[in-house]
Amino acid sequence: MFPNYPDVVTVKEVSEMLHLSTKKVYQLVKANRIERIPCGRIIKITKTAVISFVLQSAQESGDSSV
Repeated sequence: MFPNYPDVVTVKEVSEMLHLSTKKVYQLVKANRIERIPCGRIIKITKTAVISFVLQSAQESGDSSV
């Protein structure tokens, strides 16, 4: 999943990966829905955290339709 992206990505890259606005990605990070790497004021996110978010979101949407 997401082979064209590095293992550690920026908010902008996450927004490209998920087709979301950067504002929405910041909201998800702030709400701890996507785990960030502590890096001072710069937000860095592992690709595995993005994949975990995608899988968790898919599972949540699948559970609500049952």
